[in-house]
Amino acid sequence: MPFTRFDRHVDRHARTFTERLQQLCRMPSVAARGTGMRAMAEAVEQQMRRSGAGTRVFKMGSGYPIIFGECGAGPRCFLAYGHYDVQPVGHLTEWSSGPFAAEIRDGRLYARGASNSKGDLIARLAAVETYQKVYGKLPVCVRFIVEGEAGVGSPSLYRFTQEHAELLHAEGCIWDEGAKDTKDRFQLSLGFKGIVFLELRVHGARTDLHSKWGAIVPNPAWRLVQALSTITSPKGVITIDGLSSHVAPISPEDQEALQNIELDEAGLKREFRIGNWIRGMRGAALVKEHIFGPTCTICGIHTGHTEAGAKTVLPSAAMARLDFRLVPDLTPEIVINLLREHLDMRGFKDIEIIELGSAPLAKSSAQSSVARAAMSAAQEIYNVPPVIYPLDPSSGPVGAVCGANTPPTPVVSFGTSYTGSNPHGPDENIRLEDFLESIKFFGRIIFHLGKQGRRESGIHKAYVASEHKK
Repeated sequence: MPFTRFDRHVDRHARTFTERLQQLCRMPSVAARGTGMRAMAEAVEQQMRRSGAGTRVFKMGSGYPIIFGECGAGPRCFLAYGHYDVQPVGHLTEWSSGPFAAEIRDGRLYARGASNSKGDLIARLAAVETYQKVYGKLPVCVRFIVEGEAGVGSPSLYRFTQEHAELLHAEGCIWDEGAKDTKDRFQLSLGFKGIVFLELRVHGARTDLHSKWGAIVPNPAWRLVQALSTITSPKGVITIDGLSSHVAPISPEDQEALQNIELDEAGLKREFRIGNWIRGMRGAALVKEHIFGPTCTICGIHTGHTEAGAKTVLPSAAMARLDFRLVPDLTPEIVINLLREHLDMRGFKDIEIIELGSAPLAKSSAQSSVARAAMSAAQEIYNVPPVIYPLDPSSGPVGAVCGANTPPTPVVSFGTSYTGSNPHGPDENIRLEDFLESIKFFGRIIFHLGKQGRRESGIHKAYVASEHKK
């Protein structure tokens, strides 16, 4: 079905939509620092209203506001998740331009948040606005849930899902994670790994000591390193007692999906500047491990003297932060309990385990209405079938949103990014061509969602008639 009038509107207003994105990207909104969050929430609400959505703002305790926007009508309702907070900028010297300058160079917009994920949010709001201006009322109800704490564990969102589950009733959910791969193939994901983020703490003397005491005073740094060495093997295999027995077998449907996924191994190695993959994996084994392998990552270690200059010190404490990415049927509770038992059995009962955050796994079928709409739209925009990931290796509060009601809400996820977007690093960027394509893509999703439920409705007929008037 042609979508010419919609696309022409997007092309004519490309500068306006780009300037809206620049406006948001020029506003710092770092949740971890508390920078600019209130102003950004207000700006997001204004953008929602401009798109034609009715809005409500939810303040959950002392957290940052959740912006709820609703547009369209009818018995079929779909959620669209987004977040307005961004990652800390890191070292300014690593940026080619200011992280909030939102400069455009060589067809790319550079800014913290451009990829993750203000670009997605503005593209989707622009699609809703364009659809209504070109065709009239949306054929389905779209509810935007936009939070400001994605970078700090989404505590307000979890509370929101418990207190306002009725607002999350929907036939499907559209998430904001995804990118084109190194070969510019568009990717769709049907779920996300779960995660549990932990801190291990070891205590020694009441204060840092002169290292001359190292022969007789226990060193918590060595204690921590010795404990960490029992959690994975030298080849990177998780060795926590009993953990592998909780990992579910991969279903035949997912096995089939894996056969259609190909990682650009050489391109990714160049991008990451690495020589080899863990355990020398390649091909199908590498894809399988990337998508369905549980992980344990040391995210950071802190102990003793880490500043410039020499200081011979015996640390009084040591801390490591770990994250575990969870696959079916692992849960945060299972991992924490197994880790505690594992350490206790090896004489590390003194090591504290502190949970810093977690999110359950979310997974759905390629046959859901929202997944089928996204696949049809992707075929039309990109002229080739999308690469379907049965499980995205990243994590987020997807399970909380999609599991707020029974049965769980199916999810599909995609984004405006590409391999070089560098969303958590310096020079984060998106290509403006991808941004405009994303607007057109989301407009087609709206159409296909309405077409699925009401093929003979007046809305669908009006769309067909309006297209043939061009």
